[in-house]
Amino acid sequence: MGNLIVFYGDKKDIKKIVSKYKIAYNASVYQIETKEKVGFLKKITSTYSKQKLAIKRCNLNLKNYQNIILVTSLWFNKVPSPILRFLEQQTGKINNIIYILYNNNKEDKPEEFDKMDKILNLRRVKSYFVTMNKDDIHVRVYQ
Repeated sequence: MGNLIVFYGDKKDIKKIVSKYKIAYNASVYQIETKEKVGFLKKITSTYSKQKLAIKRCNLNLKNYQNIILVTSLWFNKVPSPILRFLEQQTGKINNIIYILYNNNKEDKPEEFDKMDKILNLRRVKSYFVTMNKDDIHVRVYQ
């Protein structure tokens, strides 16, 4: 029973963060994908209208993993709708979860951790805020 990094986003910074934590946790990786392309306007409307974007189904049995490490950037200081959809689909199927939220405006949003815990009906093991400065990853622990 190993660790699995689940991430959403294809930006260079997210991929660097995933790469770093993949090594740190000796983890496998799964990328959440939306069914349609998500541009800036779609991000705004889904964030503020609370419309959840459709994602491709995850065929992994997440109960087989000791820890799920969820990595995502925030959209307008909120958890992206594809992540919310993923969490809804995985409620009751995760043993332990660790959150890593990337937000380069350096504004921590701890209520977003609580929102994800509530969806999963599970208390996180650890939670981190991450920012990047060139190639340096800065991590702030939050509990």
